[in-house]
Amino acid sequence: MALSHSFVRGLQDAVNDNLDLLPSEFRRMAAPVIPLRRPNFDIDLPNLTTRLDVENSILWARMKHGERACYTPELMQDMRDVQRYLREQLTGVAPADMPFRYLVWASEAKGVYSLGGDLTNFTAMIRSGDEAALRAYAHRAIEIIHDNYLCLDLPILTVALVQGDAIGGGFEAMLSDDIVIAEKDAKFGLPEILFNLFPGMGAYSFLKRKLGMAGARELIESGLSRSADEMKEMDIVDVVCEPGEGEAALLRYIEENAATFNTRRTLRHARRRVDPVSLAELEEIVDMWTDLAMQLTADDLRRMDCLARVQTKKRAKA
Repeated sequence: MALSHSFVRGLQDAVNDNLDLLPSEFRRMAAPVIPLRRPNFDIDLPNLTTRLDVENSILWARMKHGERACYTPELMQDMRDVQRYLREQLTGVAPADMPFRYLVWASEAKGVYSLGGDLTNFTAMIRSGDEAALRAYAHRAIEIIHDNYLCLDLPILTVALVQGDAIGGGFEAMLSDDIVIAEKDAKFGLPEILFNLFPGMGAYSFLKRKLGMAGARELIESGLSRSADEMKEMDIVDVVCEPGEGEAALLRYIEENAATFNTRRTLRHARRRVDPVSLAELEEIVDMWTDLAMQLTADDLRRMDCLARVQTKKRAKA
C-alpha cells in the first residue's frame, strides 16, 4: 500500500476551521498561530519500513523482501512513495535543521541485500510480449536510482548497508549511494550477460565514472561475482567489516567522520556537477535494455527462470 494523499495531508499545516463557532469577542481577535505538526518519519509500508534514529542522525529504510528478494513492483512503489514524501516534507529545510544526515538502505532478508530486478515478472512480460509494462518497470527503477543518486536534493548522504549479496539491480542500486558498508561474506555481481542481457539500470553510467570504461566493461561483461574485499580494492565499497557487524561499522564510520560531514557532502555535490549522471542518459540506456530484453530466446528465459527461483528462495522469512 502506497503512502496515501490523506496521510501526507495530515502532516501539513493544522488549520483552525472552527473560528465561526467561537464567541463574537474571540472572532474579533487575531487567529491564534497553530504550529506545524512534526512530520512522521517512522513509516510502515507492506514492503518497506523507515525508522528515524535521532541519536545517530540516521533514517533507516529497510526492504522487507517478503515475496522475493528483489525489486518487485510493489517494493519499488513503496520506495518511490517514501522518496516523494521525504522531498515534500524536507525540501528547503536548512542543513542544521535536518532531522537526519544519512538515509541508509538495508534489507531484512538474511544473507541478501537485493538480488536485483524482478525476474519472475521480467520473464512473464517478455513471454507475453508486454513491452510497455517492461519498459514502465525499467523507467520506474531508474527514477528511484537517480533520485537516490541526487540524495533527493536534500543536504544528506545516502548509504547502502550490504549485509548479504548485492546482485544485478541490487548492485546497480548500491552504486547510486554515497557510502557503501559491506559485511565480508557479501557477494557482488552482474550476471545479466549469462542470459544474453546486460545490466541496464545504471551499471555502465556509474561504473564508468568510478572505474573508467575498461573497468566497467570487465565487471559487466565477465558476469563474475566478487567479494566485498575485491569491491573495496576497486573503491566501490568504502568499509568492509566482519559478518554481523554491519550496523556497528556504520555507526563507527558516522562517528569518525562527524566533523567532516559538510565537507564530504559538498565534495559529493561537486563531483556530481563535474561529471553528472543525468536521468536522460539512464533513460536512453534502459530503453536499449528493454529492446534487447524483448528479443531474448526461450533458452535465455529458461536461464533467467533459474535465477528467479533463487530470488524466491532467498526471500525474508516471516
